[in-house]
Amino acid sequence: MRDRLQRAGPKSLADHELLELVLFRAIPRRDVKEIARELITHFGDISAVMSAPPDELVKFDNITPRVVHEFLTIQAAALRLG
Repeated sequence: MRDRLQRAGPKSLADHELLELVLFRAIPRRDVKEIARELITHFGDISAVMSAPPDELVKFDNITPRVVHEFLTIQAAALRLG
């Protein structure tokens, strides 16, 4: 996925794949595919996952304050880019 992202850009990845890349940074050395799929299924898309309230996110297994911080950092960067 990293190679595809670098070669073809962000539109080459589905929401759950992009979320996997983000989750892997916050939850290293773990397969995060199912976590990403669960979050996308629950919230609908990556935008809704990234902007979900922290207290709702931490109700999911493996979503720690570190993951929430990663989401907030990406959200802040996206707002500045927009």
